[in-house]
Amino acid sequence: MRTATSTASILGELAEARFIAQHWQRQPLLVRGAVDAGHALVDGDELAGLACEDTVESRIVIHDPARGSWRCEDGPFDAARFATLPRHGWTLLVQSVDQHLPRVAALRSSFAFLPRWRLDDVMVSYAAEGGGVGPHFDRYDVFLIQARGRRRWELGQRCDASSALCEHPELKLLADFTRSAAYELEAGDMLYVPPGLAHWGTALGADCITCSVGFRAPSHGEIVHGAAARLAEDLGADARFQDSPESVAIDPFLINAAALGQVSLAWDTLARRAVDAALAHAFGCQVTEPRDPDLVGAEGTADADALARRLAQGGTLHLMHDPASRFAYTVDGERAVLFVDGEAHPVSTTLARGVCHGRLSTHDLCDDEDRTVLLTLLGQGSIHPG
Repeated sequence: MRTATSTASILGELAEARFIAQHWQRQPLLVRGAVDAGHALVDGDELAGLACEDTVESRIVIHDPARGSWRCEDGPFDAARFATLPRHGWTLLVQSVDQHLPRVAALRSSFAFLPRWRLDDVMVSYAAEGGGVGPHFDRYDVFLIQARGRRRWELGQRCDASSALCEHPELKLLADFTRSAAYELEAGDMLYVPPGLAHWGTALGADCITCSVGFRAPSHGEIVHGAAARLAEDLGADARFQDSPESVAIDPFLINAAALGQVSLAWDTLARRAVDAALAHAFGCQVTEPRDPDLVGAEGTADADALARRLAQGGTLHLMHDPASRFAYTVDGERAVLFVDGEAHPVSTTLARGVCHGRLSTHDLCDDEDRTVLLTLLGQGSIHPG
């Protein structure tokens, strides 16, 4: 029987390599029985409880089909609010449930065939009959797993920044939706939706719970902005604009082509290797930026003295990632850059891999810089001794 955490069965009979080649970021995919329908990931009371907490991002979307109106309320909520909701047409959405409930966090291991640094969070929604968030599209990949009840998903047209949206202060609903396919998902089923594809989910009956496993995709603008800031630091304060005889125009207000050419030289002097390094640095920091930075270290921090004693004993050191932390690394020869929670740490390749995979041989920790980074990550609560 398939389980909610089986990496081999989340795609059903489809091979992982074939999914990546044919569907990933291209085409939608419906998988019947992707997870065990009898495996209780989360229930409505747990979601309502999380939505009442200050540290949890949540919202309620209410749809009135008679008026064609949509209303959005942001959490945290008072518990009494749930008793006053209508019988139909509302949805509670709770972000980053995987950071609070280990059963939901276990879903992440089912997607180990995809880059871990792409996985953003697991949002969970609870809907009454007819509930949903309307026709919309996302700029990221999402796997929609039906945990309880039934939901009808309608797929529509391909969308982009030019797609018309309704005038709503909070919800980015599509002004037009052209249905191209429709599926009814029961508990255990999963629908993969690639970026830019319009979709619209509606609860069929009460007690409808859907887990949305989202994969983030930083924009090129964000990456280039971060890389430019890094390059600017490397250029220093002494590298400045210099006039040439040709750049001094007769009109004192004119910035002529020769002056602009001098500005372009500042970019031309940057070595390709420096640009590549800055882009890698910016990308690594972007994809590991925690969704909820305030939650990092919420489970406490490790005692440095206790760790030092553990290292002195030798053997294997097991590490657990904080639920709110994010990890990735790049390799350049024997050295690496370890990215944790939006920060870059130059370390050995051994340490980078060990921290990311949660397993280190203490005999490999002979580098003082590696030990310093390890103690820093333990001190800020990003990792914990296993």
